[in-house]
Amino acid sequence: MDYSLRLVSKKRYTVSEIRKKLSALCRSHPEIEVGIIDEVISRLLELKYLDDNEFVKDYVLSRIQFKPRGISLIKQELRIKGIDKNIIESGFEGMDYDESKACLDLISKKNRLWNKHPLQKQKEKAFQFLAGKGFSKEAIYTTLKSCYSSDREQDY
Repeated sequence: MDYSLRLVSKKRYTVSEIRKKLSALCRSHPEIEVGIIDEVISRLLELKYLDDNEFVKDYVLSRIQFKPRGISLIKQELRIKGIDKNIIESGFEGMDYDESKACLDLISKKNRLWNKHPLQKQKEKAFQFLAGKGFSKEAIYTTLKSCYSSDREQDY
């Protein structure tokens, strides 16, 4: 219990992540019984130190604000953390996340680096960059149309 409290005092964890950490602890210290893991996790849940629903909401808000990513990539990151698909979907309910606006913000930061290239190369670089961030094709194409339309000046 002391070990798990030290862990959750430093950062937020999912139930799955804590289970993995405690299992590793039990493997490295044979005197600790494996059966205690469920008791520790249930106690942490009872004390509200672990809550996958809150973790998802906080994680999504943090990702949107500080490291913008596409919804599909955020969902994938949460699945890797061991969170159930239903919990992930419920975490996105009520979120008003405009992927196109996030794409536009990211492109505006990177566009200065790409200005030296021809227009087609700029579009390719922008597409690859945004696709790597997990944005949907629709959001990427909408952003590319608004940023790189032929009738618009290229001083963006």
